[in-house]
Amino acid sequence: MKKKRILGLILTGTLLIGILGACTTAQPPAAATDGSAATTPAAPTPTHGTTESTPIPPPGQAIGRGVTMALASETPSVAPTRHTTLIGQFKNMLTHNGIIRLCYDTHVPLPDLVTGWRAITDTEWEFTLHEGILFHNGEEMTADDIVASIHYVRTHPENRAIHRSVVGARAVDRYTFILDTGEPNAQVLFDLTHHSNFIMPKSLIDAGHDFTVDPIGSGPFVFDEWRLGDSLTFKIFEDYFDTERFPRIEYVTWRIIPEGASRTIALETGEVDFVVDVAFPDIPRMEANPEITVVQRPGLMYSYLILNNDRPQFENIHVRHAIDMALDRDAMLMASLDGFGVPTRATMPMMLPGATMENTREFDPEGARALLAEHNIDPATLGFEILTFNEEQRRRGEVVQSNLADIGIATTISMIDFAAWLPLTMGDNFEASFANLTPSSMLSFMRDMMHIDFIDSQNRSRMRHQELSDLITEAFATIDEDARVAILEEAAKLSNEHAGYIGTNTNIIVRAFNSNLVVPEIGLNAYNNINMFYWLD
Repeated sequence: MKKKRILGLILTGTLLIGILGACTTAQPPAAATDGSAATTPAAPTPTHGTTESTPIPPPGQAIGRGVTMALASETPSVAPTRHTTLIGQFKNMLTHNGIIRLCYDTHVPLPDLVTGWRAITDTEWEFTLHEGILFHNGEEMTADDIVASIHYVRTHPENRAIHRSVVGARAVDRYTFILDTGEPNAQVLFDLTHHSNFIMPKSLIDAGHDFTVDPIGSGPFVFDEWRLGDSLTFKIFEDYFDTERFPRIEYVTWRIIPEGASRTIALETGEVDFVVDVAFPDIPRMEANPEITVVQRPGLMYSYLILNNDRPQFENIHVRHAIDMALDRDAMLMASLDGFGVPTRATMPMMLPGATMENTREFDPEGARALLAEHNIDPATLGFEILTFNEEQRRRGEVVQSNLADIGIATTISMIDFAAWLPLTMGDNFEASFANLTPSSMLSFMRDMMHIDFIDSQNRSRMRHQELSDLITEAFATIDEDARVAILEEAAKLSNEHAGYIGTNTNIIVRAFNSNLVVPEIGLNAYNNINMFYWLD
């Protein structure tokens, strides 16, 4: 029954995206070639988690109270440019802004630092800044800060996949700037929402300021303190520019609590107000507690098993197919997340346009053994180590270990710290690992996961499929949506056949919080717009 309920939630969510979202349902503006203005969506009205009778504090009026949040792990850095992690994006959205942000419900780009934009050629986009935006150091943001930030973030290779959409930037006047994509690019607006493109003061960039210690931005909260392994604290930015989205709380404290049961107890006892990483076995208990609200919604996070294609165990496509066929996705999901997710055998999230199940394989251990035998592959030569960085992955790994032992492949499981996992899996010094990716679009997903240009970056499986990469490149330059989706579907078929990594599941976003706390915006990408939180008492 639980699986049916969750699948129904996913299907319902898929149908609702774009028709019932709290933000606009308009598509991102396509590049015009005649210099005409592209339509920019209107700002959203928060509705998720509220009712018509809920008293919403007026913009600019924060209640004298903060929020303490519990997470399983901490950001690897407080500097927006130093990583691509989801947990880091949560933090960076507190202290920084992007040129554009994503609507939490419809996932379409919306103006953030800018009042709007227009495509002036097929490769150039003109943006107009809000006037009077202040950084945390008191300086007003201008187009020069945008240009300096765009150039600065490109000095950090950790995010080069996201940075690639923009090849040039120039200021027109104090509040107008132009970004150049070099060639038609259907992904650029989505990439500008990513935290690795967030904006910092030019004066500090020029002075060599250390943003890993003091992350000055323009966001709704100011970074206060980081107690490594324990907590991060943030205070309201009294001069935040966006009056409609001005914080309704005074401060935010992030508590790092690795053990799931401890996070639940902390919420029950009032030690924390909001749990980001909910312990799934504790959900029934929390749902029965009138002092706790549990929210579930479909999400875009895709979980998968990285296979380092440069290692001899995984060079052979028949080996990758056999591993894929041997893995019981349902058992993995139950062991790791108590069934809160949707098992998948596809190499991409099925919610994204262009996704397909074509060329995937069914759970078939006997067929996996037969495939290896047919190609004279000795499973005893295929042993490998699986890296994990949390308890959920470790439990998932134990299922994989049992499944693969059943076809004669021996594995070991190692748990390492997330901060160590990031650089390790960007290189070649590992064999396999669990990982997650939350994409902004099918284009970004395929680029990051599959494109040959991003080996040693986001392409952690080190896939080297030139035809697939060429299709992804073609899709980026295809502005027409129907034509682009058709290209992406062909790429998806190739990816499923190639099986460079093994998809396990997409997620159900679950958040638990104090029932007196109103949480209007939880995005498909799992982002929490904390500046929109407020207390009822």
